[in-house]
Amino acid sequence: MNAGRLRDGLDQLALMPGLQGCALVEIDTGMVWHTAGSIADGQKIAEASSDYWRLYQRQKVHFEHLGELRAQVMMHHEVRITMLPCGPGMLLIALSREQDRVDWAQLQSRTQALKQLVAAL
Repeated sequence: MNAGRLRDGLDQLALMPGLQGCALVEIDTGMVWHTAGSIADGQKIAEASSDYWRLYQRQKVHFEHLGELRAQVMMHHEVRITMLPCGPGMLLIALSREQDRVDWAQLQSRTQALKQLVAAL
């Protein structure tokens, strides 16, 4: 039941203005649970993006005085990759173009709702 709600929530999230797509990914393994939206190679990009987060985890002792990491944004020439923690051991990967406006507060709020579903699985 929660898995279906999680999938539906991710599908709805991908419809947010400004987003090209999103994925739910296990941090430790890079395994993609689900992708939504229309991005070429979205699954491969989501899987590889978890490496960025793992790099932070290996180096986080140097950043602890800055507070807990709430998001990570990697800006490539064509696509912006935004990573947000989404439950125990999970990341939400959201892809957008730099020129597209994204309601970041709404993205964070929706990620929190997904986080609760992930925790309930």
